[in-house]
Amino acid sequence: MATQLRRLVIGAVVAVAAGITAPAHVFAIPAGPRTIQHTGWRYVNPLREVTTLEPSRIDMGVDYSGSGPILAIGRAKVVLASDKLAGPERCWGKTCVPPPGDMIVYRLLAGPFAGKYVYVVEHITIGVKAGETVRAGEKIATLHEGSPNLEMGWASGHGAQTLAVARGHQGRGSDPGGWSSIEGRNFNSLMVWLGGPAGYVTTIPRNQTMPPGWPALPARRRGAARRGA
Repeated sequence: MATQLRRLVIGAVVAVAAGITAPAHVFAIPAGPRTIQHTGWRYVNPLREVTTLEPSRIDMGVDYSGSGPILAIGRAKVVLASDKLAGPERCWGKTCVPPPGDMIVYRLLAGPFAGKYVYVVEHITIGVKAGETVRAGEKIATLHEGSPNLEMGWASGHGAQTLAVARGHQGRGSDPGGWSSIEGRNFNSLMVWLGGPAGYVTTIPRNQTMPPGWPALPARRRGAARRGA
């Protein structure tokens, strides 16, 4: 119970930090399997089948550890699926990713975030190809235990570039994930809304906002969330 309460509190605090406007009850949910079903679209917790799942820091996205299937959040088109993107730290989140170099980027096709890009990177085996259309909850990759940790977040839609980098919000210094960007905090709020565990905030940079018109999380309708779906 203490762990669950901690997750609820962290989720609510991070949601406020992310600048997402939605009813407070949207964030007061325990971690676990969850499907959000609305007319015409469906979102799922992409890590609901990962065992020994543990959240880590929020940076340009959100870091996690564990092992098991990674699912598509919603119906989406895969725009990047490559295992040959490894490069040095100076280009992480720009044109390359940490070794071993595996990355997926997909564009959501339905729901409030239709048109937005999601990236999945680090210590995964890719199970899809660029150009494929996947449904909500479809397996797109497998996460493996060990370093580096999985990272998920908002992408810009331009190759391996994260949305944080595209907007000049990456960490200053040698580590581009050295602080909790607004983009990372925003994606973390989406994950909490879907029933995932909240990552932890490090340093919150000043004067960062999401792009104009960025979607807010919609309130759930009665009966919209189903455990174990």
